[in-house]
Amino acid sequence: MPSRMHVISHTHWDREWYQTFQQFRLRLVDLVDHLLDILENDPDFRHFNLDAQTIVLEDYLQIRPEARERIEKHIRSGQITIGPWYQLNDEFLTSGESTVRSLLIGHRVARSFGAVMKIGYLPDQFGNLGQMPQIFQGFGIDNAIMGRGYQLADDRKMEFKWVAPDGSCVVASLMAYWYNNAQYIPEDGDGALKAVASLRDVMAANSAIGDLLFMNGVDHLEAIPHIGRTVKAVNARLQADGAGDEIVHSTLPAYVDALREAAAEAPLATVSGELREDRHGACLAGVLSTRVYLKQANHASEQSLERYAEPLSAFARIHGAAYPQDQLRYAWKLLMQNHPHDSICGCSIDQVHDEMMPRFDQVMQVADFFAERAMDTLGGRDRTKGATDEADRLLIFNTLNWERTDPVTVTLEFPLGGFTRGNPPKDAARVVHGFALVDPDGAEVPFGITATETVIATVCNPLDLPLDQWVQRITVEFVAEGVPACGYKEYRIERRPSMPAYPPVDQPGPTDLYYYDPALEDGGDIGDEYLYRAPLNDQKLEDCLACRKSWAIQQTPVRSTATNLADYLIPRSTAAEGRSADLVACPVEHKRTVWAGVPRAEYTLTVDNKAADHRLRAVFDASGGETVTAASAYDAVVRPNRAQHEAMGASPFHPMLLWVDTAADGDDERSEQGRTLIAPGLYEYEVYEHGQGEASYRSLAITLLRCVGQLSGRGDGPGIQTPGGQCPGKHTFRIALFPHAGDWKAGKVWKQAHQFATPLKPLQCPAAARPACRTYVEVGPDQLILSALKRAEDRDTLIIRFFNTTDEDVAEATCRVPGAKRLRVVNLDEEPQGEWTSGDSLSLPVGAKKIITVEAEV
Repeated sequence: MPSRMHVISHTHWDREWYQTFQQFRLRLVDLVDHLLDILENDPDFRHFNLDAQTIVLEDYLQIRPEARERIEKHIRSGQITIGPWYQLNDEFLTSGESTVRSLLIGHRVARSFGAVMKIGYLPDQFGNLGQMPQIFQGFGIDNAIMGRGYQLADDRKMEFKWVAPDGSCVVASLMAYWYNNAQYIPEDGDGALKAVASLRDVMAANSAIGDLLFMNGVDHLEAIPHIGRTVKAVNARLQADGAGDEIVHSTLPAYVDALREAAAEAPLATVSGELREDRHGACLAGVLSTRVYLKQANHASEQSLERYAEPLSAFARIHGAAYPQDQLRYAWKLLMQNHPHDSICGCSIDQVHDEMMPRFDQVMQVADFFAERAMDTLGGRDRTKGATDEADRLLIFNTLNWERTDPVTVTLEFPLGGFTRGNPPKDAARVVHGFALVDPDGAEVPFGITATETVIATVCNPLDLPLDQWVQRITVEFVAEGVPACGYKEYRIERRPSMPAYPPVDQPGPTDLYYYDPALEDGGDIGDEYLYRAPLNDQKLEDCLACRKSWAIQQTPVRSTATNLADYLIPRSTAAEGRSADLVACPVEHKRTVWAGVPRAEYTLTVDNKAADHRLRAVFDASGGETVTAASAYDAVVRPNRAQHEAMGASPFHPMLLWVDTAADGDDERSEQGRTLIAPGLYEYEVYEHGQGEASYRSLAITLLRCVGQLSGRGDGPGIQTPGGQCPGKHTFRIALFPHAGDWKAGKVWKQAHQFATPLKPLQCPAAARPACRTYVEVGPDQLILSALKRAEDRDTLIIRFFNTTDEDVAEATCRVPGAKRLRVVNLDEEPQGEWTSGDSLSLPVGAKKIITVEAEV
């Protein structure tokens, strides 16, 4: 069939990678300056794609603010296409909400310049989420163009239909010959015609349609000045040839229009679910565990916004307070600067990653500030008055959408005098000698004391300079039972002459818990920041943590903790031939904690890494079926134990988002239980077999550290050295294990996973005329997981987003905001999808794996 070749002038803009953000930004200024000159002086240069990211406009305009009018003119005319993303985030190392927020904010930035390119552009993400078609459809995008995750093999074509787990479908195109397949089109006519014909023949043989995508650009490449004229000249020669071929200086929307039309006329292959095909390491799966400290900081930052600052501010908005929309959008933008694949994947120079950490810190500063302000509003606490005797109530906030029982740690403050500027008074007679915690039913709640101190606290007031106050601080821990969904439970702090005595909880015996303790496994890694590579003669060393001696046991009224500190002797370094004979001692502290009434075991591992070129994993027993289930964005993905195409170089490691589960499948007591491993901030697991036949058993390893010293081996040398990628120093990892009957759905394992990752939030405050327990938002049944509770982007209403994590339909789900005026369903872009329903409750069916967004007017 005749070919129509769409030449797309573009750049792929990595904000930071082998150079820093500022170095690349200065190159970006040159690129845009030159692009504007070309567009204004060459009528044959018709279009340029600015990599679907709107953050590059903000980066440029911070240096060239006077150029906004020029840029906007070309965007409105269609000469420059922008959006729909804010930035091109990695999909497996960021939360589902982070992906949605990039599209939400990207759409709004693009609209402010005049137009949004409705193309699901995924040029260089290291694999693609199974739910991405549903996410795209939620923004009115019915297509996807990608560079990785799907590979040509077995007579496949580049064009296909991509279906999400809920059934949402987009028409997709694989850039099988990469997003620089037409980078080198010569300026001279004969050379250009030859290059075009050669590429046409290769692509046409693997295409189901006549329209072909010629990507004229690559990483950080400026616009090729002659390409418009060259395309025009080549097209004239093609037309004269009479074969029906055509080449045009085009846009991605024009190509997708042709793709959509062809898909309607000719059937395309259908592909379902996540796209992570990894033959020959194409998805660069080693990045799942490169520089784990970045992943941990990102998870904490996402949690601080998604699970605390936003929902607590939404509770306060229901209470009548203003929502900090601009401030939280600023925090999201700051966080998303760390989400592109070269950033969050940890595959850049050391300076890039050094600059990421202050961004994470700043995000958490903003989020924590507004979480605290929201709780102060709800609890009636005025921090300008310092610590007061009236603060004899304790509110425990739960931002998850189910009732829960979980541990709480809180530092209570008692005043020892008033506040002044310098030399504050300190009255020993006001020292608190004892108190009890009393729940709403009048029952005394056992607690343990973990710290006491007397300090001078700072009292801040927006109308005065900071003041000083002596306070007595007592840190307590207890288990809060039945804390309402999306709400709080109130406890009373009742003064006593002395502290009550409560019996300690029992330390679980070996058959109850020790069996589940992980082992540590350390092996060599001579790969780079992209890929794991074992040395020729690897030596793997295991440390059975449960077998250690000299455990320190701490039993309080609410928990039991066993602690062991010992050296882990591992090779100091690794070379291509094998690991060094020189051993280095890496201290490892292992803590195992069980809380009264909480059905999970919690492990804290602190490792002082003093070795190089190695990989450290926590290994758990994984007796069970032939598959495992791992959480992913808005999904739970069932995967085989071994990777497809592993014999062809595919990585055996898989991504996880918070939890991974092995189902019950065995005839002994231990294997009759399913096991969920919960690992906030850790994203890589592997299931593998030991031994053969009846003596074989299965393990599941979660990567804690992957320590390498080069950005990319490139196959022919050491590449750029990255000593920071060796991750020296102390690292702390939190992992929980939840044993359960049946499979992950029967065990409702997502509940314990999110509860472990989202601790209850306490607030000491004064008594007030409020209910002892309250729910601000209801979402049920509990196979639905709340993922966002925030203010709408463009109006003063609330957005409630939740998803069905299972493959079973919910015939009638309920979303209720007590006191709301009306509710309606909107899409992910917050556009109405139906009429308002009067009242404070909305009932609707939620299909398997479906993402639902509801808007509430309060």
